[in-house]
Amino acid sequence: MNLMDMLKDQVTGSLVSQASKFLGESESGVGKALDGIFPALAGKMIGLSEDKSGLGKLFDMAKGFDSDATNDISGLFGGGAGNVAKLMNNGSGVLNLLLGNSTGGMIEKIAGFSGLKGSAASSLIKMAAPFLMSMVTKHIKNKALDAAGLSKWLGGQKSAVSSSVPSSLMAALGGGILGKGASAASGLASDGLNTGKKLAGKGVSAATDGLNSGKKMAGKVVDGGFDAGKKVVGNAADLAGNVGGAAVKTGGSIMKWLIPVAILLAVASFFGIKTCSPVDSMVDATKGATQAVVSKTADVAGDVAGAAGNAVGDVAGAAGDAVGKVGGAVGSLFGNVDAAAKAMLDKVKFTTGSAGSQMMDYINGGFKGDGKFTFKNLTFASGSAKIDAATSTEVDNMASILKTYPDLKVSVEGYTDSQGNPGKNETLSAARANAVKARLMGKGITGDRIETKGFGAASPVATNETPEGRAQNRRIELRLLK
Repeated sequence: MNLMDMLKDQVTGSLVSQASKFLGESESGVGKALDGIFPALAGKMIGLSEDKSGLGKLFDMAKGFDSDATNDISGLFGGGAGNVAKLMNNGSGVLNLLLGNSTGGMIEKIAGFSGLKGSAASSLIKMAAPFLMSMVTKHIKNKALDAAGLSKWLGGQKSAVSSSVPSSLMAALGGGILGKGASAASGLASDGLNTGKKLAGKGVSAATDGLNSGKKMAGKVVDGGFDAGKKVVGNAADLAGNVGGAAVKTGGSIMKWLIPVAILLAVASFFGIKTCSPVDSMVDATKGATQAVVSKTADVAGDVAGAAGNAVGDVAGAAGDAVGKVGGAVGSLFGNVDAAAKAMLDKVKFTTGSAGSQMMDYINGGFKGDGKFTFKNLTFASGSAKIDAATSTEVDNMASILKTYPDLKVSVEGYTDSQGNPGKNETLSAARANAVKARLMGKGITGDRIETKGFGAASPVATNETPEGRAQNRRIELRLLK
């Protein structure tokens, strides 16, 4: 049995057709992605089977997997968004086993290879994983294989799987995805990345040290220049004083001491010292020159201040224009209104603080804010992506707003607290975001208007040290796409 041929014959075509409609992506893009996803995951499965512990986990999952749930692809997708959400939730479990913390990296490579959006690639790989596991489960049952038999069969698939990986994706995955070679390549890549980070960190530290040293040197130069200037002025004053003193004592030629005396008298005039009229004239001339300089300096300062004021005004005006344009761009997203949906929206009663209430405040307040809204009354079963039925109204109310404004596109983003495995948290947060998307689609919002992302424990809004803080961090946010 060739696993790749069976997936291609029994799964790929129908899954491409159904998944492309659900995701709002082209069939060519989805088909290309699946051509990479199936052999990539199969390669990881083969690698896992070469390890005794990994083989045991794989065998246990395959034996307990519900392979009948994937028999009718059209019926599965046609049965409602809830069925698709359950499929992806099962897929998340398979990905946790095969990829663990590298799930995000695989999704990124599939997206880059196929041209799909990251959110679409994330959903698609979760849809595909259960079909691969179902094929393995069916083969185990049909051939009554034990764990050793499963390992031997998967080992025989290496050549077919390796040859099925598109060359460009193989290059992106580091040249290999099977067995120990994949682990080694992954380890080398990880080591290279960590080394690069360390070098970059040292470079930043060196640059920071250089900047601080430069600041210190600049400060010393300025301080030194200032001190030197004070010394020069002081020395000049001392010299003038000495010269003046010598002139008084010796009664030397007035022409010989005229300039030093003039300087002294000019200084003395500022302290109210009276002198004879010829010297008064000289002092007046010195005062006049000084006043002219001061006046000119004041004029220049005034011009500079005026120019600065104008510049500040221009910047403020430009900033105001920019804000106005942003507000106008956001406002245009709400410009096209479905009249029938608006009539229904007017009847909706939003719970205070709910995501729908936040968005209505945003609309009625002139689109002031960041266009991001947090679901306050939405909960899931613990460790699951299943929405608690009693809290689904908040999602339904949001669907009413999206129906009213058909030009709106949104990103549904999931977060968890920091408890547990980071990779599983990221997968769970993405699954919950997809469950919200599925609920919105079930209420008539097309899939091409909704992106989904899972961030795990990233960007907490409260401390993870208390139950109350962790509860706030476990959240779903909806963000407007402009």
